[in-house]
Amino acid sequence: MTIAMVPAISEADARIEHRLCELATCDSASIWEAQDELSCAIAKAGMHFEERAYPVCLRPLAIDRSLVNHLSATAEAVVELLDVAAELYCCNEDVQDLFPAYKHLRHWITCLPKHRPIVRICRLDGLFGGDGYYKIIETNTEAPGGVIQNGLAAKVWSRMPNPLTHGLSLDVNKQPFANDPNCFVRELVAAYHAATGDELRTAAVVNFRGRYTNEVDWIVKGLRDAGAKATLLDISEMKRTPPGLVRLDGELIDLVYNKLDPRDLIDSEEARDFLDACAAQEVISINPWISQWVLSDKAILAVLSDDRFSSNFNAEQIELIARHIPWTRLVKEGVTTDPKRRRIELISYVQKNRSDLVLKLSNATRGEHVLVGRYTSSEVWEEHIDRAARNPYVVQEYIAPGEITALHPPSRSIKKMAYGIDCYVFGGHLTGFQSRASFDPVMNVGRSGILLPIAID
Repeated sequence: MTIAMVPAISEADARIEHRLCELATCDSASIWEAQDELSCAIAKAGMHFEERAYPVCLRPLAIDRSLVNHLSATAEAVVELLDVAAELYCCNEDVQDLFPAYKHLRHWITCLPKHRPIVRICRLDGLFGGDGYYKIIETNTEAPGGVIQNGLAAKVWSRMPNPLTHGLSLDVNKQPFANDPNCFVRELVAAYHAATGDELRTAAVVNFRGRYTNEVDWIVKGLRDAGAKATLLDISEMKRTPPGLVRLDGELIDLVYNKLDPRDLIDSEEARDFLDACAAQEVISINPWISQWVLSDKAILAVLSDDRFSSNFNAEQIELIARHIPWTRLVKEGVTTDPKRRRIELISYVQKNRSDLVLKLSNATRGEHVLVGRYTSSEVWEEHIDRAARNPYVVQEYIAPGEITALHPPSRSIKKMAYGIDCYVFGGHLTGFQSRASFDPVMNVGRSGILLPIAID
């Protein structure tokens, strides 16, 4: 499968960009009035980001059908790659060595489910590289945010008066999760049926010590509407019994959706029963623990992009990796190859090529501990190289984000911002998009980033 290069910016988006810049100069009051109406509608619909305003921008990112097809083919093929990578982790010690934090967890991780794809729910975060190809910079295979709210937000946005899109024919409904708000929950139900052949009766959205409750109410309600008895449970509110995983009142749980930070469970004795039940597949866990820990870790891109492991992939997959997976390595002393496949000593290479590289703590989330070399002093970079060599960090080639003019509601400003496009994949199929924009080179809603609705031209 050859996935062609396509332009990242559509003609419709160029017109929106021009119109926004024009109105920002001559009639900014009209666009801020429309933005405020949108923000009120989003809040009224019950959307939020951990009790803060859900930062949906009036300005959409308009993409055309050819780009939708490009992103869809790429994202779905990458999810298939993750199946290969998961199986490789289970049998290859060199691959396991790229994930030292999980060494003592392998007995839970390597119990792979029989059904494919292994990753039922994910959001692949990406940018367009200088070569024009979409690059996956993070896999988000644990419990990505926005699985319900982004589809709902696109729907709300499409119904609002918008001076930026007047006269343009844009459609959000070509994204399944915008067209069908129950798309995410239906995938959970389908995943259970695929694994067991049975109808889903009971389900739990699982968190740990009260963390990560965003979208939980939507998920629980959706599962109940689908006919399952569903609730939010903390790991401490379940126990393993001979029949399987049960609530404290003794009711058997068929399916769990893990809405938690998997890092919190790495050394938790409290979670052992829960993890044992999931590994033994006494309950269907979405996603399974290899997704929660290994496949969501940024070092998974080192598995894909390192020539040492290329013999495990077929010719089409190698071509896919070359075009869409940026060069990534676990930071440690030793010899490897650079992005041009030249042999290098890695630490020396990282020291000398700061402006072309990014350092990331391999299992952090929300942009934590990400250092973009070209925006970092040489002194701070050297300090982080030393830290990275002693902790599980990855180094990745820098992919420059595109720039877009957008309204930034928190600061009431209209400025150029960096942006990317992220792909939601449910059950192996592309389900929708999000676009984040930010003044910060590390784009994250938790760091004052905003969300641009994706509209298809």
